[in-house]
Amino acid sequence: MRNMIRNTLNRAKSLAPAAVIAGSLVAGAASAQTATTYSSILTGLDTSTAITAVIGAGVLLAGVGFAKWATKKVARFFG
Repeated sequence: MRNMIRNTLNRAKSLAPAAVIAGSLVAGAASAQTATTYSSILTGLDTSTAITAVIGAGVLLAGVGFAKWATKKVARFFG
């Protein structure tokens, strides 16, 4: 799981310069046209679900490490 996340982050880092160039080209083309407001799109977004999911994933990842540590600690105490 960690290797998959690491590989995804490495790919994102390698694609970041291309995304910046493409974004600046699109932004330049968009600024030449009339200004578009995205307020109607952004009002429907709810970040609490995404934040809860990220925190939940972190708790699951940390929980596994903590359970492993606690099991070894108890085994050493009785062993």
